[in-house]
Amino acid sequence: MTDSALLTRLSRLNSGVVADVLDECGYPHQALSSAIRPLRPDMRLAGRAMCFSGETIASDRDGDAALSSCDIDERLGPGVVGVIATNGHHASAVLGRLMSLRFAKLGCAGIVTDGGARDASGIAQVGLPAFARYVTPLRSKGRWQLTDADATVDVAGQTVEYVTVRSGDYVIGDEDGVMVIPSEIGPQVIEWAEELVRIDARIVAALDAGDSRDKAFASHPRYAHIRRLR
Repeated sequence: MTDSALLTRLSRLNSGVVADVLDECGYPHQALSSAIRPLRPDMRLAGRAMCFSGETIASDRDGDAALSSCDIDERLGPGVVGVIATNGHHASAVLGRLMSLRFAKLGCAGIVTDGGARDASGIAQVGLPAFARYVTPLRSKGRWQLTDADATVDVAGQTVEYVTVRSGDYVIGDEDGVMVIPSEIGPQVIEWAEELVRIDARIVAALDAGDSRDKAFASHPRYAHIRRLR
């Protein structure tokens, strides 16, 4: 199966069913912080991560950045979710409307950052799914700089302080939050999640028919098809 086909299947799932599968197979700490929210509730993303990292500039002058923010553009494309780790930066945006317009033109599947965004309505208008920790009018110039690309990064987590994200990992986000699936287990997790969706549909039908929850769940075990991966 092509990677594109696999990403299409991932895009049909939701973060909750993926979280359930990851819990059951031994990866319970893959949720990013619940503070990382879509800029608009109907935004959804699914794709392969391309990771970027940066840091706060200590003074009000530009730092000696190893990279320009324009270097992000060269690494984004169809099926790619840009993941920007800010390493604790909490002052300015690292994503804005003009950046987002370019990312959308490149076919980028979305952006996730544990930092900030600005021009939130403008980002929504260009159609780029974007998840950020906060919204602010402050620009990054003189406040934050990009230092690394295509690297392993640590992004604020929900059940742990940080979730490690590597370029190539699978990412899915919706109004419930963002989940990261390690690349080596991605195809298996997606398959199990699809089966869980089918099982849940049978449970819904049983409940609609008047069954108790105990009976519906006993008749349709939700996790019997999932095995531990570690």
